[in-house]
Amino acid sequence: MKLYIVRHGEAESRAPSDSLRPLTARGRRTVSELWCQLEKEGVRPTMLVVSPYVRAQQTADAIARYYPDISRQTCDGITPDDDPAQVVAWLAGQPRTDGWVLVSHMPLVAVLTGLLTEGGQARVPFATGSVACLDMEVLAPAGGRLVWQRHTT
Repeated sequence: MKLYIVRHGEAESRAPSDSLRPLTARGRRTVSELWCQLEKEGVRPTMLVVSPYVRAQQTADAIARYYPDISRQTCDGITPDDDPAQVVAWLAGQPRTDGWVLVSHMPLVAVLTGLLTEGGQARVPFATGSVACLDMEVLAPAGGRLVWQRHTT
């Protein structure tokens, strides 16, 4: 199954709290440009699973514009410092459906991608707004491989 792990787009540096930081205009534009291109290339996600933080929700909004029929779920367990092992356990308990998109934050996206592809304490770097496509044989540590990773500049 394909699993897409996304780091939110560029966000404002200041807000009343970290969870309330919105995307910058550049962040909205670059996320939109990337997903426009991915849609043209045939990427067909089926579900958005999104952190409750404002910048992740706005990133998901930009992605959803290219996939108007996509399902969407907010998940409190994919914020920046959540436990990637718990995220893997949660994913493993979900219906096995191709094309899920997890929209989250650093350091979770780096550690989660490393855990799913290499196991252990591996980390995969993520620029803001970037997406990693994983081909998951099994939803477990080291159960998949990194197919590609993309971002816009």
